Amino acid sequence: MSKSIVIIGGGLAGTTAARELNARGQAVTIIDPRAGETCERPPLSKHLFDGARHHLPYHLESTEHITFIRDWAEDITLAEAAADSRYTAETQRHPHTLAGHHATAGTVHLASGESIDFTHCILATGMEANRPQIPNYPDALPVYDLGDAEWILDRVEQATQPLNIGVLGSGYLGMEVATSAVAAGHQATVYLRGDEPLRRQLSAPVRQALLEKHKAAGVEFVTHTSSPDDIPADVHALFITSVGARPRLIPIDGDRPAEAWEVDESLATSHPGIFAAGDCAIVTAGPYALDHPWACEPVAESHGQFLAELLADTMADTPAEVADSDADTVVSGAESTTEMRATTWSDVPWHWSFQGPEKVFTAGMTSPDATDTIIRHDPSGAKFQVFHFDGSDPESTLIGVETLNWPPMQAAARRVLGGSHIPTRAQIDDPDFDFKAHSRL
Repeated sequence: MSKSIVIIGGGLAGTTAARELNARGQAVTIIDPRAGETCERPPLSKHLFDGARHHLPYHLESTEHITFIRDWAEDITLAEAAADSRYTAETQRHPHTLAGHHATAGTVHLASGESIDFTHCILATGMEANRPQIPNYPDALPVYDLGDAEWILDRVEQATQPLNIGVLGSGYLGMEVATSAVAAGHQATVYLRGDEPLRRQLSAPVRQALLEKHKAAGVEFVTHTSSPDDIPADVHALFITSVGARPRLIPIDGDRPAEAWEVDESLATSHPGIFAAGDCAIVTAGPYALDHPWACEPVAESHGQFLAELLADTMADTPAEVADSDADTVVSGAESTTEMRATTWSDVPWHWSFQGPEKVFTAGMTSPDATDTIIRHDPSGAKFQVFHFDGSDPESTLIGVETLNWPPMQAAARRVLGGSHIPTRAQIDDPDFDFKAHSRL
């Protein structure tokens, strides 16, 4: 009996997993009301005001191996575990092609009343934007899905003169909206709860540098806005909100987590046969465990690719006696390394945000509260990187890098963090240390 893989969610993580599984000849079913028509969030926020409509870079066609079900998944029920079930927590981490042993793990129940059985399920439901009510701007919308973005685009295109735009929220999307509006000749005012933008995303040196650059470009900031009620009426022709999002979660046997699905280093949930990817997953183990969803496009794409490789029938030619061997059998050398790579999500997480002319990147594990860091500028002083370490002593190793307006050095940071020559704090602190050259080792 072959695997029956169901993906719930047609965003970047789900679409990537489906595309990769299709390439491996593995059948997969995608459940999403707009399956095949996904969009990437940053272009939504960056292209609202420049006339570009590049909002569907992940369009996916149904194929011999890809089936779309355009419906809502409402809940999942798990099958009773058979005594000889191969879907223990251990075999989720070490899946093999086990012909004749694929018992149904569960059933997805749809809004239409239909149901679909699966042996493996990937939860890739993404997030939905918080939608605060702005009393003086009842038409305010977030920029989080294609429908909202198209509505805002139409308003912009109908305008016969520059618009005065209000933005509530100062995270990545809010700043991309405001700065792209100013770059296109509009006015933009950002209302924020604290005294600086990007407080939860970037360390103090980066967010403060961006604040000064955005002010110089003409973005206005109204700090310490404690309530949407404080936003004045009759000022803005268009109002956009960006105050966070929450994962879309469907219950499994009545279980719905408070924040997101917790997964292990293999992106497996505690429910046999069920994995979670992208913005609805909190990775709790492995090299990039975090206490909240990564919630960024490169990670969602990486999760999709990883799960496709993990779940595809790539070991069809494995002898039965090997496939059925004890999961605790010790392997050595290259075999052990291959097993680790195959069963542990270990891609370097990274993020990018283009805010008007400013380009900011992160790679690896960075913290907005970090103070014990090292900053290195380019010769002009206009570009810089902030290096984060796992301690304060000279032999502490590099764990993350923030980069402002220096794309080649962001690429170097990703190479270094993904390689086997991780520099120490003492090396980075040496003025003669060539980080770019080190990235090529």
